[in-house]
Amino acid sequence: IPWISNSITIGTATTTIVTVITPFITIILVAALVMLIKHTKIGMAMRAVSRDFETSQLMGIKINSVIGMTFVIGSLLAAVGSFLYFSNYTSVTPLSGSIPGLKAFVAAVFGGIGSIPGAVVGAFIIGICENLIKGLGWTTFSDAFTFALLITILVAKPTGLFGEKFTEKV
Repeated sequence: IPWISNSITIGTATTTIVTVITPFITIILVAALVMLIKHTKIGMAMRAVSRDFETSQLMGIKINSVIGMTFVIGSLLAAVGSFLYFSNYTSVTPLSGSIPGLKAFVAAVFGGIGSIPGAVVGAFIIGICENLIKGLGWTTFSDAFTFALLITILVAKPTGLFGEKFTEKV
């Protein structure tokens, strides 16, 4: 969409339209995902399959359909995120999304795997810390900080901020 990369001036700051609309689109998509997972049949099936694969299958849930739908939803969300991220760039290579993808993984681990609010909080904390580091003039260390944070979280609290401890009874 050509107009999405156009410049816009808000007060004294100049930015692009995509930079302004990205937070709103993100909030809408996260709310829609939470509603889907918490209040629909497919969401209930997704939660059941993620909790206990074999029991879900014994309860009559079509595991392959749920896994397929999960991949479709994840792919759609990744496509929207990629579109918003790369609309500011003139060229894209196959490896262009590797660092943002790894940072998204770090945010998910930081917040707790399986916790949508945790992933959002993790992403905000990582974004704020990276921008503070860049603001201090240490631009080259911002990516290293993200991965150092991942190691720190995995050592200190392996389940993440909002992750729940899962124990399996034998």
